[in-house]
Amino acid sequence: MTVEPTIIVIGICLLLAFLATPITKMLAVGGIEEAPLRRRAMFKRIINVLIAALLALKHLYPDLFAQNTWLLRMVYVLTTIYLLYLANQIIGYFITRNFGEPKVVGEKSHFADTYSSRALSLLASVVIFVLGLIICVRILGFESMLEAGGVLGIIGVFLALTQSSWAPDIIAGLVILNSRMVEEGDVLQLGDGPKPVVGVVFKTKMFHTEVLNLANNHRLMVRNTKLREYNVHNLSKFASAKGLRECLTFNIDYMVSADDVHELLQAAYQHAVEQDLPVREDFEPEIRVLDTGDYAVKWGFFYYIKEVKQILATRQKMREIILQESIERGISLATPVLQNTEMKQI
Repeated sequence: MTVEPTIIVIGICLLLAFLATPITKMLAVGGIEEAPLRRRAMFKRIINVLIAALLALKHLYPDLFAQNTWLLRMVYVLTTIYLLYLANQIIGYFITRNFGEPKVVGEKSHFADTYSSRALSLLASVVIFVLGLIICVRILGFESMLEAGGVLGIIGVFLALTQSSWAPDIIAGLVILNSRMVEEGDVLQLGDGPKPVVGVVFKTKMFHTEVLNLANNHRLMVRNTKLREYNVHNLSKFASAKGLRECLTFNIDYMVSADDVHELLQAAYQHAVEQDLPVREDFEPEIRVLDTGDYAVKWGFFYYIKEVKQILATRQKMREIILQESIERGISLATPVLQNTEMKQI
C-alpha cells in the first residue's frame, strides 16, 4: 500500500506544528524571553496548520484546485515563508553562537549580540527577505518586469517613508555594540539629574535596549537613539582594579572638629565591614572636605564596592550605619539653618 505524497507532506506539516515550541527554543541563543518565544512558535504553528489544511482540501477536492490556481499558489507562498523564516532563525543561531559573546544576566546565561553578530544577522535577514519577496512575487504570477517592479516599488516606497522610525535605532544599536561601552550585564547610570536611573542592561535589541531598573525592580525600554543622547555612566567599567569608587556627602556643623568626623566615618566603615556589606575592606576609605559653605562643612566619604549590582542597597545601608553612629556620638548630620533664619529676621 503506497501513501500519496500529499498525505506525507500533511503529516510533516502537522509534526512541525506540534514541534514548533521545542524547535523555537532550540534556535534561541540570545536570551529571548518566553513571550517572544511563544509568538515565534505560534507563527510557525499557524503557517504549518494552514499549509496542512490547504493540502487536505486539495486531497479531498482536487477539482477545486484545478479551477482555482490561487489556492495552490497560496500553499507555495506559505511554504516559502515558513522555510525562509526557519532558515533566518537557523542562520541567526549559528551567527550568534560563532560571533556573539557568552553573558550572564541575573541567573541566566546566554550568547549576547556583538557588532559582528548583529551586522551579519542584519545582512542575512535582508538577503533572505529580498529572496523571499522575489520568490513570492514570481509565485503569485507577476511575470512581467513591469508587474514585478510595481510590487517591489510599493514595498520600497513604504520602507522609504517609514525609515525615520526604524533606521536610526538600528544604526544607533550598531554604534552602541561597536563601541562596547554598553554591554549586557553592565550597570548603568542614565543622566546626571537629581534622580538618575540606575539599572542593569538586560539586552540590546534591534530597536531598543532593555534596562532592569535597580531602584524599583521593573524593566525600562530605552530607544537606542535616546540612549545615545543620555550622559551614560557605565558603573561596571572601572578606571582601576580597585573597583567602583563611591562617594557619600554629608553637611556637618563647623562646631564638630575634623578629628571627630574622621572617627565617626571610620567607625561606621568598620561596622559596614563587620556586617558583610560588599565594600573593599582591603582599601581604607578616604574622608575629604569637599566644600566649606556658609552654614556647614561638606564632607565626602569615599569607599570602594565589590558588587556593582548592589550599589543602591549598599548606599542605603551605609547611610543608615553612619546615621546610627552619628546619633550615638551626638553629631548631627543636619545642615544648620539658625544663621540663615537670623539674617532673614534682620
